[in-house]
Amino acid sequence: MADKIKLIIADDHHIFRKGILSIVSEDEGIEITGEAANGDDAIKLIREKLPDIAILDIDMPGLSGLDVARKVKEEKLNTKIVILTIHKDKEYFDEALELDIKAYVLKESIANDLIDCIKRVSEGEYYISSAISGYLVERNRTVPKQNELSKLTAAETEILKLIAQNKTSAQIAKELFRSVRTIENHRNNICSKLGLSGPHALLLFAHDLKKI
Repeated sequence: MADKIKLIIADDHHIFRKGILSIVSEDEGIEITGEAANGDDAIKLIREKLPDIAILDIDMPGLSGLDVARKVKEEKLNTKIVILTIHKDKEYFDEALELDIKAYVLKESIANDLIDCIKRVSEGEYYISSAISGYLVERNRTVPKQNELSKLTAAETEILKLIAQNKTSAQIAKELFRSVRTIENHRNNICSKLGLSGPHALLLFAHDLKKI
């Protein structure tokens, strides 16, 4: 039996925190190892429990979710961060990207998104609520022109379409009967050909190109 995904939850609203616990507890592959009502207690829990994933509200007394994420990054802790938020503001999203946060999920979407998000993040993937991706993509980057897209091979174009469907490298590999390493190589080649950089760049770009 595979090891359970260990996580902590931090949110200053008791009822919402219990709602998250209720959703997560439905999956036997996930184990809650702690919960906190503020950012200061959250970072203490992360240091003590070293969970696989920390689910953090962006707005909390003391340290915010982003402040906690910054400390995790500075201290080189292995815990992956999932940010929960009601905010659709571009500034919050941009800061999350800079901190290499693994997932950015709208609170209004957690009933549908959270379990899938946790599992993808545990596999090393990134996750962005579909409701956010459409209008919080970094618009000031240069979108490759059609002649640049023509640089992609048929296989790379197919993989780009699957990435736009929020499919992980493992899922794409299974669908195309390829190895995960082969898919990762294709992803790197796509980024290189289109001049994309950063852990989220390909995912965000793919969301912008769902019409290809």
